[in-house]
Amino acid sequence: MIVSLLISGINYAQVGIRTSNPQTALHVDGAKDNAATGIPTTAQQLNDAVVTSTGNFGLGTITPTEKLDIASGNARIRDINTNVGIGGTDRVVVADATGVLKTINFNAYGLFHARLAAAQSLAVSTVTTLLFSSPLSTSPYYTYNTSTGTLTFNQPGNYIVTLQSSFTDCAATTQLVLGIRPIPDASYLGRGSHYTAIATSGTIGELMSYTTLIVAPTAGYQVRFTAASNATSTVLATETGGTGSGNVTNVTIQKI
Repeated sequence: MIVSLLISGINYAQVGIRTSNPQTALHVDGAKDNAATGIPTTAQQLNDAVVTSTGNFGLGTITPTEKLDIASGNARIRDINTNVGIGGTDRVVVADATGVLKTINFNAYGLFHARLAAAQSLAVSTVTTLLFSSPLSTSPYYTYNTSTGTLTFNQPGNYIVTLQSSFTDCAATTQLVLGIRPIPDASYLGRGSHYTAIATSGTIGELMSYTTLIVAPTAGYQVRFTAASNATSTVLATETGGTGSGNVTNVTIQKI
């Protein structure tokens, strides 16, 4: 074996362990099933470990493209629970479509949240697009147009959507509707309905909240968030009363 290693190192500047046909600077054939010539098959490589001339380490592949490249199987760190992360500052490890590990800031990555830019008047039985300000929280999953009220999903998937709104300047028994509609416009993707118990006016309204699931079938899928009523009314951006003032109409989305 020593002679074989020396000859291999001298002739090819490559070292093979359990193989006379090393393909990289260091090549270990765990099952000793590689052929004496040619490139090992994919199945034969699964039990191989290699180190390339650029310092890449491959397990199950003889052509690693990263510093550590595992062709298949799981990685395990036995004592990882002894090193507890710090919420708010640590990052989360994810894998991209090719299996390359990356880190993201998980706290805001999948979340979208925006507040109504200003109070909006609703005409009788007219579906009105709610116009939100620039998002307070967003991620690469979303693009929002503050002028048109169009939200674009940049990745397909399942999204939980919560709409909250306060309606004022409407009579008792007025029907209030919050909805999500696709672009181009069609039937509601989600719709919540509520009737006022008493008349509302001024800076405190009838609060309504609606949560549903949206399935974005493709990247570029677009929706708009809407409000409607069967009588004239106003959607408040902010409520003001004896207990203080603050935002009351907003939208929150979370990819799941």
